[in-house]
Amino acid sequence: MAYLHQLVRQDRSQQGMSEALVSYERLPYSHLVGIQTPAARRERWRRAVWTIMMHNRACVRSEDRWYINYWAVLALASGDPVGVGRYLEEHSGALRRHHDLYEIHPTMNQKAVSIIDALSLPEYPIPPGGENFWARIDEQQDL
Repeated sequence: MAYLHQLVRQDRSQQGMSEALVSYERLPYSHLVGIQTPAARRERWRRAVWTIMMHNRACVRSEDRWYINYWAVLALASGDPVGVGRYLEEHSGALRRHHDLYEIHPTMNQKAVSIIDALSLPEYPIPPGGENFWARIDEQQDL
């Protein structure tokens, strides 16, 4: 019976239905990159979006910023194209606010350098909920 219970838990965790057996948010990126579960891919996408947002926030020149879209996230973190689209749709409100705040447009990704040459995902994990913390700071920022 315990064996069947474990199989059901593993199946649910792979489908994102319950808490995963591994805390992907705590893994270093070098460990995370080799794992192909849906939860691991979502964590890589979360880190890609976070990295782009932090880069955009630190930029002095607007032309150095990146528009967060399907192609940018796939280039940095790879994964399932349909899943990336769903992930970005789930976070579309926060992304729209970020783009509006920093006046970032899709054409800003047309640069001489590729995003994978300009940015790299951090080895160490970002804090869980970190996006919400920075979003609150961005909303209060007076530009």
